[in-house]
Amino acid sequence: MPQTCPPPRRRLEYLLEKVGLGPDDYQTIAPHKELFASRAEEFGRYFLEFFLAIDATSLVLRRQSDPQRLAAVLGHWFGALFRQAMSPSFLVEMWQSGVRHVELNLDQRYVNLGYSVARQFCQRIAAEGLPPGARAGVLAVIDKLLDACVLVATDSFITCTSRCDNQVIAGIAHQVRNPVTIIGGNISRLQRQAQRDSGAWRAFETVLAENRRLERMLGDIAAYSELYRAEPRPEACPLEPILRQAAGRLTEHDQSPRPEQWLAIELDPAHAVAFADRAEMTLMFFHLLENAAQASDPAEPIVRVVSGPGPRPDFLRVSIQNSGKSPDPAQIDTLFQPFTSSRPMGTGFGLPIAALAARRNLGGLSLQPAPQGGALCLVDLPTPEDRAMAQ
Repeated sequence: MPQTCPPPRRRLEYLLEKVGLGPDDYQTIAPHKELFASRAEEFGRYFLEFFLAIDATSLVLRRQSDPQRLAAVLGHWFGALFRQAMSPSFLVEMWQSGVRHVELNLDQRYVNLGYSVARQFCQRIAAEGLPPGARAGVLAVIDKLLDACVLVATDSFITCTSRCDNQVIAGIAHQVRNPVTIIGGNISRLQRQAQRDSGAWRAFETVLAENRRLERMLGDIAAYSELYRAEPRPEACPLEPILRQAAGRLTEHDQSPRPEQWLAIELDPAHAVAFADRAEMTLMFFHLLENAAQASDPAEPIVRVVSGPGPRPDFLRVSIQNSGKSPDPAQIDTLFQPFTSSRPMGTGFGLPIAALAARRNLGGLSLQPAPQGGALCLVDLPTPEDRAMAQ
């Protein structure tokens, strides 16, 4: 597990920054850190006794480790909290503790309770040993330290849990793809031996159509899980080349007409550059254009893409409108759920993938009936001005 979940150092530093820990805080606590660190052994015993008294955690603790050794580990953490003051090595240790929680299948609610227990222990030490005038300032810094610990351990837990889940999903998709390919190949061979106007040929054609849908679905499942494998790498992304690349992929993907036959791109030059991951934006617009093109009026397929100001000054909005039937407002929310599709041969993953890519890049995506008919998809994305996303 540690090899598959390396500590994201830049993001951990970003979390510390947002908690507000700084040099002044470390100076505030420096004269008193030994008062707390010297109680490390006592903390280990206190913490262990607290959780051994809870049935749900006692069983895990007794099964996984010698209680006395665990008390020593907990005491070491408490001492390091004050002596190392969020050094890079301590941050890595905190991250690995979150990984260990995943390995032990610990309930994250009890992990967070543990930090609450540590906070109460610190408050008791402060009440017993700190001058009244220094107490509030020192406890405020300790609150920041423990808040940072909660954030780092939770980030580790969520990252590794999500990665494990998506490794399982990707593994299932990979294992299913081989028999699906074999089935498709054998049905094609059998179909070639049947008369084209026979019932057998039509039955084979139905099976092949469903087989192709399964193959597309497996590809979409893999793309969905792939989005979780790495953090977005935002950069200034001109939208027009991304849109044209996505449209070109659509033509290659399902032999759609050439983009110039159905796609009109009319971007406002002042709102034509987003701050996002380029690959994820290409994937997002591929699925949005595919969805819009397939839902367009077959007699007059038109997809129009325009851009303009977003809901806030540091956002832009891309509007994608297609001709054709307007979506039922009561069913719009269900279209963003995986495996839900309004088309018989749809995979039900296009809009979920697009929505996930938008969220990962601090944006948003919505769908609504267009005033003139058809569907209107609205994509809000951050602009490059004064943007910084934690890596």
